[in-house]
Amino acid sequence: MDFVTLGMFIIDEIHYQPPRKPDVDVIGGAGTYAALGARLFRPPPSASGIGWTVHEGYDFPGHIKSTIDSWQTRCEFIQTPERETTRARNRYELNGHRAFEYLNTKIRLDETSLTLAQLTSKTYHLICSAQRCLSLIEGILARRDAELINQTDRKIRNLLTLVPIFIWEPVPDLCKPSELIHCLKALQRVDIFSPNLEEFGSLLGTSIDLDQPDGWSQLRQSCQEVIEPTLSSLRTTAVIRLGERGCYVAEPGRRYLRLPAYYDQQPDSSAIDTAAADKREHANRVIDPTGGGNAFLGGFAIGLQHSGQGSMREAAAYGTIAASFAIEQVGVPTLGLSSSGVETWNGASVEGRLKDYIEKVAEAGT
Repeated sequence: MDFVTLGMFIIDEIHYQPPRKPDVDVIGGAGTYAALGARLFRPPPSASGIGWTVHEGYDFPGHIKSTIDSWQTRCEFIQTPERETTRARNRYELNGHRAFEYLNTKIRLDETSLTLAQLTSKTYHLICSAQRCLSLIEGILARRDAELINQTDRKIRNLLTLVPIFIWEPVPDLCKPSELIHCLKALQRVDIFSPNLEEFGSLLGTSIDLDQPDGWSQLRQSCQEVIEPTLSSLRTTAVIRLGERGCYVAEPGRRYLRLPAYYDQQPDSSAIDTAAADKREHANRVIDPTGGGNAFLGGFAIGLQHSGQGSMREAAAYGTIAASFAIEQVGVPTLGLSSSGVETWNGASVEGRLKDYIEKVAEAGT
């Protein structure tokens, strides 16, 4: 498999400021959006190389099942008829902050949840604490080693001998200075470390304001002083997600890269369904940022594989495009087909949007 996430599936309620009514039964969860981000670049039959898991409670809506099935990923549905599906409430406050709370008991995934196919994945996405990250990596590698001993299928054995890529997304609540020592230990085992800007600053006990004249230099200095000493002899790359500002990549050896968000660009020329695309102005296409960062990492993982040489620039471009589709609506984008049979999401071609973005970034000299 190309990509497996151990993030969860959640059914969301999204509450806004009055008089707007809440949205309910919204497809959500970090695992869902990460799988979506990878799936965007893997149309069938390659879609089956995207692996994730959904715990399906007795209240699981049929329309959500139909949507997931339409993606044709290798989604493992685990029946839990004795309980509700994991649900959460998102509440947008006046200052734009999003408050999040679970409405029932969550079921976390770990290495024991993985099927044989998922054990052969090239890439794993983990969203958890630093200590749990280390535990998951050790558990996944141990299960792969144990399966390798007993496995007789040559193809599966070859896949299990490959060293997988681990992408770690820290949970916001544990991005605080007291967790930094655990974070540095986790960085010795992961390939990609990706907090958002607020999480990164919180982990260091500071606030990084990119609107200030020294904001970007502060971000680079933070990477140099805290991340670089840990990564200098390792393979880990820090990918700081900046929301509407794009992303900032810090590789070992003090190599830095900044790419803008897709919606920092000009109007979308990737639209195939122009009638649908013309309904909204380009500047108003960002409807709900929920899941954008998770989708970014799913796309990033596929871009990293596609580049063949581990190009962070290409991977970040893939991630940027994946995020752009995730934030155009409440919930997930709409899958469709053009009149010529080309797969579209929200009426646009993923490959066309990626090509458009790469060209514009190149023209800007980024």
